[in-house]
Amino acid sequence: MKDAYEILDRGYEEHKPVATFLLFSGGHDSLTATHLSASWCQERGLPFKVAHVNTGIGVEETREFVRDTCRQHEWDLVELHADREEQTYEYIVRNYGFPAPGSHSFVYRRLKERKIERLVREAKQDYPRGARVFLLTGIRREESERRMLHADFQRRRRAHVWMAPLEHWSRLDCNDYIASNGLHRNPVVDLLHMSGECLCGAFARVDAMLELEHWFPDTAAYIHGLEQQVEALGHVNCLWGWPAQFASKLHPEQGLLFSPLCVGCENNR
Repeated sequence: MKDAYEILDRGYEEHKPVATFLLFSGGHDSLTATHLSASWCQERGLPFKVAHVNTGIGVEETREFVRDTCRQHEWDLVELHADREEQTYEYIVRNYGFPAPGSHSFVYRRLKERKIERLVREAKQDYPRGARVFLLTGIRREESERRMLHADFQRRRRAHVWMAPLEHWSRLDCNDYIASNGLHRNPVVDLLHMSGECLCGAFARVDAMLELEHWFPDTAAYIHGLEQQVEALGHVNCLWGWPAQFASKLHPEQGLLFSPLCVGCENNR
């Protein structure tokens, strides 16, 4: 926690953000980072909000977990939805078919990045030009050596200041933190080994659909319904997760951009 607090303190002193958002996907790393960052904000008297990107394609139980957790801890939750049709998952797959690793950048921008851009734009609109906004995530350095080549753990992009207080934490550290603070775990994560808040399918594991069909049949049925629609529209890529078997043959960075909200899925490669 000392390391995490030092990362946040240094970032705050450098950037003096006008707003702070704790990005909570529903995963356990994200739960840890959100709870720890909320404690840091409260100890320093800094206002904050929790933000969850609702991609429109995910396990509903995870979205409910996020809402319930925020109510329990009295965190102000901002749930981000698409404000334009072309940013919805259904629009994407009906017009382009199901995404592959090589098209992940396109899908990420529409499902997540544009929502974050809108959040930051609205947060700083009453402040002078150059104002910055904190975006705190649960990215950990241990997660993937390949990921280390791709993501900066503290990165500024225009007004966006991405911070990763758990940079030096392990998965065991996160589990210990959750247990020692009496936090409720997301059952979706314990069943699927991922948060399930985004199921775009670009980096789906080969057995992912079988797991969805077993544990969350309503979600699987919704995706199968989309598959039928996409096939009827004549798209070749009409099966969710279809490129999974080819993903390991791609260059490690193919189809990637700075996408700090997609760590877990990209690590499936």
